[in-house]
Amino acid sequence: MALAAVAYMCGPQHGTETIPLAITNAKGSLVVNNRNRMVAEAQKLDVDYIFFVDSDVVLPNWALHRLLAADKDIVGGTYVQREEPHLILGKTLDGTLIHDSMQGMEIKPNELMEVGALPGGCMLVKMSVFEKIGAAESPIFQTPARREDDGTWWIEGEDYYFCRWARQSGYSIFLDWGLSVHLKHVGQQHNTIPFKEAPNALVN
Repeated sequence: MALAAVAYMCGPQHGTETIPLAITNAKGSLVVNNRNRMVAEAQKLDVDYIFFVDSDVVLPNWALHRLLAADKDIVGGTYVQREEPHLILGKTLDGTLIHDSMQGMEIKPNELMEVGALPGGCMLVKMSVFEKIGAAESPIFQTPARREDDGTWWIEGEDYYFCRWARQSGYSIFLDWGLSVHLKHVGQQHNTIPFKEAPNALVN
């Protein structure tokens, strides 16, 4: 339903520029494969952007307009994990978890924040990014894993892997806090980022 509302807002009904859309849906238990299929389909359609929206992410109907207006190669919102303790997903430029680095800090909802990685559930990417990265790395989305000395396994999510490769290829990644506080990650309940209403939002 949220995606239908986004598509509706891309029409001429609201006095904004009409945005031609092609909506595709990749189903499967492996998200990494779904993302690669979506990129391949978008390349066939010769579109300018791909907007990843995961089925468990609820977004406002103005989300796509806002991200397009940012005019960045890679931009998106973050949200919290569905499982407790509901950490805010993503990494800062130094690799710190966004959840750990932003606790109690003032954020500016009308400004973008450059980050090291974003979750892929609400991410807008210019297709030119895949043309550059794809020439050096295929498939573009992967989930590398290794066994640590203590016997535990380290696994990198496909979205963080893509962000790492994008940054190594010279691209910057931007987080939109103003959008992020409106995103819901659906699990047993709708989980949202806690914030206080103020001139600038404040992460609790």
